[in-house]
Amino acid sequence: MNSRAKGARGELQLAKALTELGFPAERGQQRKGGADSPDVICLALSGWHIECKLTATCQMHSPATLKSWMDQARRDCEGKRMPIVIHRWNGARDWWVLVMPYARPWYWQRLDLFVKVESELLKIWGIPK
Repeated sequence: MNSRAKGARGELQLAKALTELGFPAERGQQRKGGADSPDVICLALSGWHIECKLTATCQMHSPATLKSWMDQARRDCEGKRMPIVIHRWNGARDWWVLVMPYARPWYWQRLDLFVKVESELLKIWGIPK
């Protein structure tokens, strides 16, 4: 499978996973294009720039891969949103979110926990979904 088709498949799977978690989402690149368009658009997570990575093997512990992903997400968001990379590999059930807050260390969090925290923050801040 070529990388473009694999990327599209991963973006569709991630959009479906977010939607199933109560955060309606759709692919981004094919609809808007451009460097600042996230791979997946989710209005409830509009403060985040989502970069989707579907790989054959787990890449969570590969320094070179992580640097490449983080650089791409930061470059593509152009400082307009907080960059995150959401990663899953063949055979894995869970999606993992690489959160890259500015001026703080990055960390991994499972997607279901990430959206649960976001949902609670949205309630506290009164921001509509």
